[in-house]
Amino acid sequence: MDAIYEKGVGKRNPKLSCYYVATGNYEQPTRIEKLRAGFRVELEELNIFDSNTIAIEIVGARDLQQWYRAATTAVEVEIDFPRNVVMPTNEHVEEAYIGYIDAANLLALYVSKDADEEVVGINRSVFFDNIRDYDSKSKINISIKDSVRAGGGAEFVFRNNGITVVSKNIDRTGDRFRLEDFQIVNGCQTSNVIFDLVYGDGGSEGKGDRNLTKAIQVPFRLIGSKDDEFVSSIIVGTNRQNPVRDEQFWALRPFMKSFEEYCRSLEAEEIIYFERRDNQYRNQDVERTRVMQPSVLMKAVAACLLFQPQRAARDYRGILSEYENVIFLDEQDVRIYHAVAYLYYRLEFLWRNQRIENGYKTFRYYILAGIGLRLTEAKNVFTMKKGKLASVSDALLELCKNEDGLKDAVTDIVKLVEERLKDMGVATQERIRDTIRSETFASMFRERVVPSFT
Repeated sequence: MDAIYEKGVGKRNPKLSCYYVATGNYEQPTRIEKLRAGFRVELEELNIFDSNTIAIEIVGARDLQQWYRAATTAVEVEIDFPRNVVMPTNEHVEEAYIGYIDAANLLALYVSKDADEEVVGINRSVFFDNIRDYDSKSKINISIKDSVRAGGGAEFVFRNNGITVVSKNIDRTGDRFRLEDFQIVNGCQTSNVIFDLVYGDGGSEGKGDRNLTKAIQVPFRLIGSKDDEFVSSIIVGTNRQNPVRDEQFWALRPFMKSFEEYCRSLEAEEIIYFERRDNQYRNQDVERTRVMQPSVLMKAVAACLLFQPQRAARDYRGILSEYENVIFLDEQDVRIYHAVAYLYYRLEFLWRNQRIENGYKTFRYYILAGIGLRLTEAKNVFTMKKGKLASVSDALLELCKNEDGLKDAVTDIVKLVEERLKDMGVATQERIRDTIRSETFASMFRERVVPSFT
């Protein structure tokens, strides 16, 4: 410290950034915030550092995850963008341009090359923030390819909504733009279609046509911004033009990105491939039964953690709206959500391998709710202390791995449901489905599952 201070006086005061890094969640306790403020005052009073640039950051797990993604996926590319117009100024944007570019420069943003500069594929990391992954079998995408192959690509610019790129840093020299740490936030389908057209998609016309790199012009919007919330709003806004389900926008939450990475980083037995983006694992060699869509996770959470089996299947979007500020929050522990996802997978495994009766599927969400009620003692997991929440997560995983114990739990819960239905004189499948979706039945179920806790 003394050595640095001695060198601190020069032509201008140096900048200073201080970090305290841990793997927990920082919840801004008053005492620590006072210490941070006092430390800043001490640094300013030294008159050594540029007081306007002193940064004192408390770094937790979420920040580490975001920084890791930035460090491992950040790319740097130079493109020519001569046909550009400067966009209006905005407090969230350093600079922005709109216009159109040829396919050659667009491809430079996302193609992967080998040591000999030969194109070997697509750099998927630049589409990480995109809501949907590429669907090569989409009728629209196939139609676009057929149209371009028939017409030579000259009309592409008039028929396409274009590409939106957000970059943390933009360095412009004339019409040459150097982009650092960027994402293609809208235009994943277009980008992949152009790659298939130029380099081949393996179909009947799959050889590709390199001449299309100059023939195809693409509407292009380039935005320089370091504001993550504003970038998310851009993703939502640019994708609202096409039919996108509400749960896909939930997938933009930082929590969902952390959850996705956590679930696939586990040991083989516990891995869940959370398909945060549509078609994300379409062409990847993963166990398909472990792939989980956001809508499935949301239904499972609604039943197992919110104890609402009657609404999970038919009204999970309403639950999302109602509990928007309760579930999938950035500071929440991903482990309890993973445990629920793993429970859902294990139940499907038992059904798929005929180890529990197929007819029990009718009561799928009541099974999830019953297990959740018992392990949590009917308490709200989102208000539990971290230690208690971790023990619930561990208990749920332990149950999932104990096949006999899980089968017994399923049989016991289904027996409770069927007994109640029998008492009510409900026998036909149609009446059963209607009955178990009622608030009254769900309330009686909760009382029977955990009478000592309710």
